[in-house]
Amino acid sequence: MDTAIDGATWVSLEEARDRIQALARGCSEHPAVKNSFYELWMAQPLATRQVEIVARNFYERVSRTPERIALAFLHMNDTLARAETVENLSDEMGRGLLSKVHSVLLRSFFETLLTRMRGAPVDLDEIGAPVLPSTTRLIEVGEKVFSSPYPQEVCGALLAQEWHAYPQLVRLYEGVRNYRDLFGLEEFHENCEYFYLHIGATEKEHKVHSLSTAARTCHSMADLEYLERGFATYLDLLAENWADIYAAIQAA
Repeated sequence: MDTAIDGATWVSLEEARDRIQALARGCSEHPAVKNSFYELWMAQPLATRQVEIVARNFYERVSRTPERIALAFLHMNDTLARAETVENLSDEMGRGLLSKVHSVLLRSFFETLLTRMRGAPVDLDEIGAPVLPSTTRLIEVGEKVFSSPYPQEVCGALLAQEWHAYPQLVRLYEGVRNYRDLFGLEEFHENCEYFYLHIGATEKEHKVHSLSTAARTCHSMADLEYLERGFATYLDLLAENWADIYAAIQAA
């Protein structure tokens, strides 16, 4: 490390990458990833009204993912970081194919699952489950963090989003397997495209890109502190949301 004339402590790209990678890996121990909701979701099938709560709230925040990524792009100042972020956004938007847009795939899955559970067609917009306060907070505060005037804070939030996403989707898919008996064998897997896209390749690539993007924005210890703040803020919002969903399904 070198100390600049103004007192700022500079870090090399390699030093920034090492510190950021350690930060990112640590999210596996955060309540955003290790929590009571996942334990319950994976352990047993839930009642229809409980699945509706999960579906409503998870879909609400997933459907806003393109907005968060777009905001991140707007508030970055490194060309390669912006290019990587555009690729991430393109993935989310199905590379221009409506049928492959991630939120469309997720909505289709939940509507099909709930239709099977209820024995009648279900439109996600018409179910009675509420959007929980923590879901609204996650969306609103999350978008503020992704709009921070500090690119490092933006990249920290993006890093949290991408590094928590893979373990999140693994756990959600494991819970989805509790509902296999509602489908034919091949039919079940046909309806799980949203999960397979992320578990198979997409989130792995996004993790790599978010790490590279974050490292390129950090040139000093102060930059790293902004990045860590964005990372922690977004993970805490996610953890709060899962805790709120868990409480809601326990009370349902």
